[in-house]
Formats: sequence, structure tokens, C-alpha cells
Amino acid sequence: MKTISYEIHKGTGILKFNRPEKYNAFNYELLTELGDLLRKERSNNRLKVLIITGEGKAFSSGVDLKTLSNLKNVEQAREFALLLENTSELIYNFNKPTIALINGIALGGGFGYATAADIRIISETAKAGYPAVKLGAILPATCTMYLKALIGDGRTKDLLLTGKMITGREALNMGLVNYVISPDKLLNFAIELAGQIMEAPVLALEYTKNTVNFTTKREIEAAKLYAADNFAFLSQTGEWQKHIKKFINKS
Repeated sequence: MKTISYEIHKGTGILKFNRPEKYNAFNYELLTELGDLLRKERSNNRLKVLIITGEGKAFSSGVDLKTLSNLKNVEQAREFALLLENTSELIYNFNKPTIALINGIALGGGFGYATAADIRIISETAKAGYPAVKLGAILPATCTMYLKALIGDGRTKDLLLTGKMITGREALNMGLVNYVISPDKLLNFAIELAGQIMEAPVLALEYTKNTVNFTTKREIEAAKLYAADNFAFLSQTGEWQKHIKKFINKS
């Protein structure tokens, strides 16, 4: 695998987005490798808990802007939007407990994928946000639904409409993450938490997840195609192209 790394130790899997030079931004290759791994590991009896994190200074900066700029038509954009949605759902519906270890910058769909996990641990030095509107874009429907389920309509709209950045402490106060930990203790804390989870029987953990996720899963199915169409439409507007180019030139 070129864009992710993965290992298992004593039942705990550690999956890392591995494009540190691009702040672990999502492109076709990363999303495809991530999806393939998640499908494969569903049946791996050695795996009990999955930790998802990022290599380097970022968890993930979201979708690679060059990938967005290369979407030539509505059909391509809709296809990519559904790839984002479907990969996100593979995390949300994974049959084993998942922990997002937010080690650094987490933006847009990158932060959205963290909200797809069952538990979120964020570094004291990390910052996160949803800047999609500043690009003339929208957040994937799945990520929007996860966010709404965690913090409600009002706070969801506040974060999405302003595109503002928040600290780990602010994320904790609004219920968006479960723990704020110093960077040097982040991984050890996640591994200890995974150990606590593994004390319970496997099937009990899976059915507990399914029960909690049931309502949000139904809402996602209703909204996913509608949001993909909106994403595709926006991708071909002049505003989208202008803002994407501006952000690419800054980076």
C-alpha cells in the first residue's frame, strides 16, 4: 500500500493515512486503498479494535485540492463524491470498534472521517474545522450526518457555515470528541482504551455499535445521492473553480 500503512499488535490495528507531504489529503488512491483494507479486515479475527490516525503533522486535511480541480464534468464529480461517501460508511459501519486518533490538523472530509469512528481522541495541539464553504463546496452527506448526530443542528450549522477552525478543547466542550490528550501520550492512551474495549465479547460490541448507529444510518441512505448530486453541480460552477485555484496557489 502506498498511501496508508497498517499493522496489528495484540488485537489492536493501527491504520495510518500516509501522505504526510500532502497532510494526508484524500485522493483516489488513498480512498481506494482505505476501502479495500476496511473490507478485508472485517473478517480478520485477529483484529479486535481499529485505531485510525495520520502520519506526520496531520490527521487529514480532507480531499486533495488537485483531485478536486481535475474533476472535468458532473459525472466525474458525482462518482468521486460517492467514493467519498461509501468509504466514509465503511468506517461508520465497520463491524469492530474504531478509534480516531486526531494527531494534528483535521479538515473537511478528513475531520468527517474522524467523526465516522466510534470514539475520538484529539491532541491538545490539534486544530480542526470544515472549510468546504470557503471553497464553494459542501461536506459529504455522511460526514454532515455524523456531525449532526454528535452535536445537533445548531452547532453543526455554526461549524459548516462559518468554516471556522476549533481547538481540541473546543471540540471536547461541544461533544465532538471524547478525549483531549497531550501529544506525547496520545498513542498510549488510545492503545489503553482499545484494551478496555477488548474486555467485552466481540458480538456484544458489534451489536452495540449497530444499535447506536441505526437511526443515523437510515438518514444517510436518504441523503447520500442527493448530496452527491449537489457536490457534482457545485464542482462545475465558476465559484468552485475560482476558489479551488486560489487555495492551490496558496499551498
